[in-house]
Amino acid sequence: MNKILVVVGSGTKMGNTDQLADSFIKGATDAGHQVHKVNLTEHIEGCRGCGACQRNGNHCVLNDIMQEIYPLFKEAEMLVMASPLYFWSISGRLKSFIDRLYAISTEDEYPHKDTMLLMTSGSKGFYAFEQAVSFYRFFINALGWTDRGMILAKGCKGEPGHRLIEEHYLLEAYRLGKTI
Repeated sequence: MNKILVVVGSGTKMGNTDQLADSFIKGATDAGHQVHKVNLTEHIEGCRGCGACQRNGNHCVLNDIMQEIYPLFKEAEMLVMASPLYFWSISGRLKSFIDRLYAISTEDEYPHKDTMLLMTSGSKGFYAFEQAVSFYRFFINALGWTDRGMILAKGCKGEPGHRLIEEHYLLEAYRLGKTI
């Protein structure tokens, strides 16, 4: 059994990205894994680069949702990041989460994590996810983490209160969670 932290960087609860993450979570829990989901819909600040965390025992001085996430992150063996595609990259919320992980580094070393990326986009273009995937691969390689897979759901539609993601992406996410 793995402990998995799923971080959803969408501002829309029950939107396409949230649905994709929930399908993954269903598969992972059906496989017996312990999963904790965090939606970054609450206030999250970006890293200020002040370095205080490196001087005071790896404690970030910013008081927001990250204070609740740090213990969950520390406990997790796997980190699943879910984001809508915003201007050909991950959401600002998810980027702030990633930047704020600096607080837990020791001499620029991070605890090992297996990782996954789940993304949604309204675009059907083959190139749509290139920048986001490039960033994801670069940063997990820089931290020495292990990529365990990704799902890039194209052509998602909808408007507030009525989101549409193709069913095969939800099934793919379920299967990915189930096969960990």
